[in-house]
Amino acid sequence: MPAAPIVPDDLRTKLLRVRALVLDVDGVLTDGTLTFDEDGRELKSFDVKDGLGLVLLRDLGYRIGLISSRVSKVVALRCRDLKIPEECVMQGELDKASAFDRLLGKWGFEAFEAVAVGDDLPDLGMMRRAGVGACPSDAVTIVKDAAALHLTKPGGGGAVRELCDLILEIRRGARADKPQEVKPPQASSDGSVVPFPGSRG
Repeated sequence: MPAAPIVPDDLRTKLLRVRALVLDVDGVLTDGTLTFDEDGRELKSFDVKDGLGLVLLRDLGYRIGLISSRVSKVVALRCRDLKIPEECVMQGELDKASAFDRLLGKWGFEAFEAVAVGDDLPDLGMMRRAGVGACPSDAVTIVKDAAALHLTKPGGGGAVRELCDLILEIRRGARADKPQEVKPPQASSDGSVVPFPGSRG
């Protein structure tokens, strides 16, 4: 298994244009397992690293949206925890391509400005509409065939974080875990030191 996705130059160019991530839930943000307790309440497990990756992008101004064909209170709670606006969490959507279009319309974005991540047949429509269609390593074969970007991690096991880090790397030239070096202030022509932005001197 490769240590990182193989990203040709033309795909890097497309990822540079991306301003939004649209994600399926089961099989992308989770491992796709459906667990119920004895009272019929649904349980899901989310990767905390995936969550941090989404927060890093959100704080840089990227839009984050979720589209799921199922409806789950657990998903709503997780999105609230990540501060993803409720109107960007679209559940019970059987036509994900249409939901994708509506979501981009809310943001005023074009399709090429979004990457859509899916793992199974219902996700194909939004993946084909997006500027970049991506899938986790354990996606079904037909989705892998349709995806431009194959992540090396499985759904619920770091695939979303891998995508977030890749976008950060392409955008800023450094991975989230290897931030760019902060250069010291330079001396001006008269010999005085220029302070860091925001410093009180």
